[in-house]
Amino acid sequence: MSESRGLCNCCAKFLISAGLTVLIFWISFRFIKPRYYIVSFVLPTTNSSSHFASFQLEIENKNRQIGIYHDEIALTLLAGPNLSSPLSHFVVPAFYQGHLKTAEKPGNFSGISDGNRTRLAGESVFRVLANSAFRFKVLGWKSRHHAVSVAGDVEVDADGKKTATNGIRLSSSAAVVAPVVPSTFLLYALVILT
Repeated sequence: MSESRGLCNCCAKFLISAGLTVLIFWISFRFIKPRYYIVSFVLPTTNSSSHFASFQLEIENKNRQIGIYHDEIALTLLAGPNLSSPLSHFVVPAFYQGHLKTAEKPGNFSGISDGNRTRLAGESVFRVLANSAFRFKVLGWKSRHHAVSVAGDVEVDADGKKTATNGIRLSSSAAVVAPVVPSTFLLYALVILT
């Protein structure tokens, strides 16, 4: 009896210490997705000779002991009705971001023609869409690729500068949404009512 009791105690101690070890590793190495912000944005006005909309993208890595390998980040500037008409594109090259680091990536949306600047003179809200993928790096191990598609609306003043004082966080809830067709809306209403 005493031998089996000693074996049970040994197994229980092993299971408790293994469980605590797993819990500590989970708390230390849980993954936090990177956060994307537009911290500056300047759109050319009809009075300027520039054909570039300049911006600064800020990417935060809040992980304590986990680095991030970012693939190329494809940025698109959208305007027009429903903020769905692409104006220009920019690609941030792939890079590695250490733990608890903030990466600042400046860029320019090029090719904004005089006709587009005149057409956009009345616009005050633009959408910046970012598509990419990233991998987490823990010690020598790299995770699988995680896709990310985020967007944010940037409000500009008459001078073409961003009105928000803080950075504008790009989130997945601001993704581009296709316009709702009235017949589809009526079909959904009929399904809900029946």
